[in-house]
Parts: sequence; structure tokens; C-alpha cells
Amino acid sequence: MSSYLSIVAIYRDEAVYLQEWVEFHRIVGVDRFFLYDNFSVDDHRDVLAPYIEEGVVVLHDWPVFPGQIPAYDDALRRHGGESRWIAFIDLDEFLFSPTGKPLPEILRDYEEHPAVLANWAVFGSSGHLTRPPGLVIETYLRRMETEEGRQQSKTILDPTKAERCGGAHFFHYREGAGTAVDELHRPVPYGRTSSLAFDRLRVNHYYTKSIEEGKAKLSRHAPTTGNPRTAARNRLELVDQDLNEVVDETITMYAPELRRRLGLVAESAAQPESSN
Repeated sequence: MSSYLSIVAIYRDEAVYLQEWVEFHRIVGVDRFFLYDNFSVDDHRDVLAPYIEEGVVVLHDWPVFPGQIPAYDDALRRHGGESRWIAFIDLDEFLFSPTGKPLPEILRDYEEHPAVLANWAVFGSSGHLTRPPGLVIETYLRRMETEEGRQQSKTILDPTKAERCGGAHFFHYREGAGTAVDELHRPVPYGRTSSLAFDRLRVNHYYTKSIEEGKAKLSRHAPTTGNPRTAARNRLELVDQDLNEVVDETITMYAPELRRRLGLVAESAAQPESSN
């Protein structure tokens, strides 16, 4: 099966968020998902079963640690011939165009390049100490004030021009393929752009979700290096203070259709909480 845009992601115990994440990306124009299960013990397979049967999701067991970079390289080898573009993101990241246009329509402007990078917008807890009801894209509406500098990005690449993964945020490309670019067609040799640009392509990175969930995530070793993240866990509340500076509802343009697909009644977004 050949697709125009696919996503590769590695995850662990994300069953409660998988359906929202998959359906959101189908709305914005993603055709297929190549997913790598990294030691999950929840009911993720039950959630994914209809998508696997439909052929939308291809699921690989991936008992490798640290598993992220090897999974990305494996995806290039196995699935590189199955999609014109492949985006490499995580389950706490939502890729879309703030213009409201489908991603394939936007990506056609970058087909001369080996890859285009989508800058992060980093969201905090929005005051939630524990997981609130409602969609991720409706309940976490406060993000960090983005400053000019070296901006973190995620990669959407032409798999025929990629050689191997260099890290969670960048790839190495075949000789003569050229250099990855940002949305303004400016060269980006690695995963950080020299200045912010996310008017056409953007990744909402829900770094913490609730404080409780953020601490649970950081209790695990880093998926790229295998290093412990104890220090990051211990200072999460302090870091979170800087991740809730700006109200940003851009992504909520997709909430009505996402709710319809998930069979949820329309309701207003859950209000931030200060304690539980």
C-alpha cells in the first residue's frame, strides 16, 4: 500500500490517548501509522485493533531498550517504500497546519527537499494536577512563550532520501539529497531551526499533560539514551511554571470533528484546576 503521508511513532502504555491521537492525525491528512510498542502492559492492542484490521495501523512489537532511534531506523528500512512522506513524532505530539489546510496540501510545497521540519509549541499542565476529562487538544490550552533562538523541531522526511536517524529530532540524508529545511525553506542541518516558524507546520508538544502524568513519564528512563530522568521529574513543577504563559487555542479548530469521530457529545473544554 502506497501512501502520501504516514507517521512513525514508538510508545509505551498510551492506550488512553491512542484513539484521540490516531483520529486527530487522520483528520489532518495522515494515511497510515507505523507504530512500535515498547513494553506496554495496558490495553493498547484493543484500542488499535480496528485500525490494524482496516490497514491504517501497522503495529510492531519492539522490546528494545533504548528503543527510539533503532525503531526509527527499522521503520525507514521496512516502510520507507510505502509512503511519499513520513513524519517521526511521539504520542504526546500533534502535527498539523495552523492554516487549517490538510497536511498533504502543505507538504506538496516541499517536495524538492529531503525533509521539512515542524517547530514545537510546548504546552504545560494548564493547572491540572491529575488527568482531567476531555480531549488533550481541548484541556491543555496554555503553552510556553516561544522566543527566538534555536527552536526544537520534528522531522517530516522523504524516506527515499534519508539514510539513518541521527537522534529523536534529526536524520542524516543520502549524499546529494540536500538538506532538511524549515517551513520557510531555510536550510536546517540538524534538528533545531535558527528561528521560529510555525505558521504553516507545527507540532503541539504536550510535555507534561497533568503533573501526575508528567512525573510518571519522567520516572522512566529516556527512550533515546536510556538515561534516568530523575532530576527532570523532581523539578517538573518548577519547569511547568514556564510552560503555561500563553493561551493558545489554535488546534481546537479540529475539536468538533474529532469529537464526532470519537462519538463524544459536544461540550466546553474542561477548566484548569489548581488542586485535587
